[in-house]
This record gives sequence, C-alpha cells and structure tokens, in this order.
Amino acid sequence: MFRVLRSRSFGLLWTAGLISMIGDWVLFVGLPVEIYRRTGSTLATAGMVLASLVPSIVLGSIAGVFVDRWDRRRLMVAINVLLAISLLPLVAIDMLGIWVAYAVLAAASSLAQLFEPAEVALLPNLLDAGEADLVVANSLNGMNRQLARIVGPAIGGAAVAVGGLTAVTAIDAVSFLVAAALIALIRSSRTRAVRPAAAHEGSVEAEALTAWARLRVEWRQGLDLVLGNQVLRALLVFFVITRVGEGLTATLFVPWATGALHADAAGYGWLLSTQAIGGLAGAFIVGRYGRNVRPLQLLIGASIVFGLIDLVLFTYPAFYPVLAPALVGMVIVGVPAAAMGAAQATLQQTEASDSHRGRVVGALMAVGAAGSLLGAIVAGFLGEIVPVIPLLIVQGGGYVVAGLAVALLTRRHERNGRSPAILRRS
Repeated sequence: MFRVLRSRSFGLLWTAGLISMIGDWVLFVGLPVEIYRRTGSTLATAGMVLASLVPSIVLGSIAGVFVDRWDRRRLMVAINVLLAISLLPLVAIDMLGIWVAYAVLAAASSLAQLFEPAEVALLPNLLDAGEADLVVANSLNGMNRQLARIVGPAIGGAAVAVGGLTAVTAIDAVSFLVAAALIALIRSSRTRAVRPAAAHEGSVEAEALTAWARLRVEWRQGLDLVLGNQVLRALLVFFVITRVGEGLTATLFVPWATGALHADAAGYGWLLSTQAIGGLAGAFIVGRYGRNVRPLQLLIGASIVFGLIDLVLFTYPAFYPVLAPALVGMVIVGVPAAAMGAAQATLQQTEASDSHRGRVVGALMAVGAAGSLLGAIVAGFLGEIVPVIPLLIVQGGGYVVAGLAVALLTRRHERNGRSPAILRRS
C-alpha cells in the first residue's frame, strides 16, 4: 500500500488532493454558516446545493472531451489557479450581495467538471503496474478524502469564528495554489491522452467540421463507448440507482438523526465524525487487501454488503432509537463504502482507453449528479408526507439491487475473461 504512495508522481498528486480537499471542507463549513447568518433562510442555504449540482449535470459529460484533448497535468494546474481566483469575490460579499456566493459555487463546480475527470484519467499514467496497484491508489485517494473530512471542518469552524468569510476564503484559495504547485512538479511522459487517428483525419470532410461539430462527435464517441462496453454500461446503471439513493440520504439524514434517533446537535456531529473515521478505516483496509480482489467482484460484493448494512442502520431506530448502534454502524459501513469507491474508479480507468478516459468519467459523473438531484427533489417532496425510515429503505435496498444488476449485466464479461483497456493501450 505505502509502496504506491512512495511513487513520486502519485505521492505529489495525493498530497495535492489532500490539501485542496481540506480547503474545500473549510469552505463547505464556513460558507453555509455565513449564508444562514446573513439570511436566516434554509432555502438560501439549499440554493448552495443547486448551484453546485447544476454545472455537474450540464457540463460533466462535455468537459470530459476537453480532458481527452489537453495535457491533463497542465489542465489540473490551471484549474487549481482559476479556482483560487474564483473565490476572491466572496471577500466583497458585503458590498456585492449574497448572490456572489451562488456565482462562486457555480463557477467552482463548473471548473471541477474538468478537474475530476482529469485526475481520474491521469492517475493510471502515473503508475507502472495494472489493476492491483490501481485499486490501492484509488483507495488511497479515498483515504485522503476522509482525512480532509476530519481535519477540514475543524479548521473551517475555527476560521469562520475568528476571521469570518474572509479567513475561510483565504485558506481555501491558498490550498488551491499549493495544490497547483505540487501538481506542476509531477513528471510523466503520459500526462496527455494519446488520441488515436480517426479514419477521416486529413480528409476534406474533417477539415470542414466546425469546432462545435467536432465537440459533438467526440462527446458521442465517449457516450457510445459507455453504452457499448458491458462493464461501463453496468456502471452507468449502478450510478443511476445508487446516486438517486444518495440524493435521498443527503436530504433526509438530518431528519433521520434528529427524528428517528432523537439525536441532538452533538449526536449529529458524532454521526458525521464516525462516518469519516469509518471511511478512513475502510480505505486503509481496502488499500491493504483490495489488490487480492478483482475490481468488478469488489464492486458487486461491496455494494450488496453496503446496502444490507444501511438497511439495518436506517431501520433499527424504529424499534430501538438509541444513538450508540448507529455510531458503530457508521464505522463498519465505511469498509464497503471505501471498496465501492476504489472499485468503480478502477473500472472506469481500466475499461476505457487512455484516449477516451476523460469522456467516460465525465459522462458517469454527469449521470451521478443528475441522479443525486432527482433523489434530493423526491426526498424534499415525499419527506413531507412519508416517514423518513421507509424512504431510506429505498437507499439501502438500491445498493443491493445495484450490486445484483452489475453482476447480471457483466456475467458474459466475466466468462470471456476480457483484459482491461489499461493493459491494451492504444
């Protein structure tokens, strides 16, 4: 596990991700507090979710085309710098008004649509081995997300208390600049996707294509690859089912904790903390032992186990509304959650060739964001008339169904024993 982390290029990427995500959590904690303090409106804070999700749905798939066109390392450096700059209007929120917060969030989310596919697509080119090391590397990326989730909110809470939104903005902006510097130090000859020559390149027809037409063609190629590949098509189904459930959970988690569990603010905080600790422990376990399991089987098994644990976790308060079992459950569920994250990222990287990887990741990200938004909307409406626990049963059951669906949709792939795209580079 730590052998992968000691790889210079991956180590720089991992450290950059950890620093920038700590900065993100500082903003995620500080900005909602400031918005609610200024407006006193839950609707105003809910608008933050909308400002973040809409660019993911609209731009996610298209952004992947540009990730496959450009040098990914340079693109990630540029985006980090632009993200730092995009935060600066928050300093003038008193002068410009609360709308600035939504504009900043929308701009940051739009830039992230380029950054995230670039990171996922670049990672395999920083490692010399195949699937096994990729599972470990992706689990390590999951680990730094959980580390950031533990450290970032504490810094954010202190920053907003001491220096308000200006301090929060400064910390996040500096984190992006440091991340940009670290990524700039990465040295690899494969930071740019190798685009295979199309059959019509050099022809009169190719020259006549407009920029928009080429964009449409390349976007369609990525979509066709997702729909034409058994594993990627199964991942698409997996994302649709599970992200709707995650949208439900994101909306209903607070009502479940405070209503079904009768937890106070401190108890809710403990639930979030143990969730992060569980994810950190899970990422370590998967990083240590995940290389012994094929990514597809890891995804199927982890999804089913995760769903079953969530079904127990979300329904037991109907019979025994005590906080302690939920805290234990949050730690335990972190193991299959980390396994799912590492497995699905590895499958995207190995089933798509380097030349098309950005488009594949972008398309799946867009589908996931749309599913999350749908789940949040459904939960918002049904949560007023349907008890929380039955709605959360949909989330847990959805992961079981998604795992079984992936197993069913990829049964021929497993029998054929196809080698992943990363081992048959174009």
